[in-house]
Amino acid sequence: MINILSEEGSNNIIQKLIHFFTDQGISKGLAIAYLVVLGLVILMGIICLIMWLRVCGKYYKNNKVPISSGRSSFDVAREALNRCGLTNIEVKRSGFIRAWIFGNSYSVIRKTIFLRRRIADKNSLTAVGVALQKVGVAKLCEGDMKAAKARYYLQLLGIFGPLLFIPIIFIGIIVDIILFHHYGTISIISLAVGGGILAAGFVATLLNIPVEKKANELALEMIEESKVCTEQEKEQIAGILKAYLVAYICDFILTVLRIILFILEVLMKMQSKGGNSSNS
Repeated sequence: MINILSEEGSNNIIQKLIHFFTDQGISKGLAIAYLVVLGLVILMGIICLIMWLRVCGKYYKNNKVPISSGRSSFDVAREALNRCGLTNIEVKRSGFIRAWIFGNSYSVIRKTIFLRRRIADKNSLTAVGVALQKVGVAKLCEGDMKAAKARYYLQLLGIFGPLLFIPIIFIGIIVDIILFHHYGTISIISLAVGGGILAAGFVATLLNIPVEKKANELALEMIEESKVCTEQEKEQIAGILKAYLVAYICDFILTVLRIILFILEVLMKMQSKGGNSSNS
């Protein structure tokens, strides 16, 4: 009985939302498509959160497990860089702000691998695995993989793009209402800017997958070469790296859905504007 009532309540809410859009001149099909994609965005957002919580769980759990060789993340990273001929690249502890924004990362500009405080110079499975993965990223950035460098320069938009999208749209709408008392040019400009940011974020997120996948493979190869850990420890490190990759793939799917949502919003705005013009 409760399920039936809840289903009826949900249907009523959906019908009201559809009527709200159709009253503004938007077609029923477009309104339904928008609501479906919006629901998928919310669902995928929850899945992304779960995947990143899984990453955090593996990260912190394996950061408590010392590696059998006893070698630290700084040591193995330095040795791996030297073997790759990247003797000019440094390995440093990341500052708070950099760690918060970029996490464990490689800076193309500063030619430095930055590791978070909790794994910097530590001999845990997480510390060694992540350090070697960043050596892999550095090798790709300094090699022939153009996607690695492009990802680096677009990563800020990849990080902040989804967060900036909605505020930019709202600012445009508010300015239009204050100045012109209706949706207009500023709203369209804000949609275009938001779309550009989403597109750049999409490219950065798309590039994350091949770059991180290749860096993971290089990290596991370096583990084999250095014999820094046992086969069982290698499998645990591979599990950490795989969890990151799955989270990146989920981020990519979410970004694609957000772009589809953006396109639907533009189409709805065009229909709404046309509907308002015909009514006047």
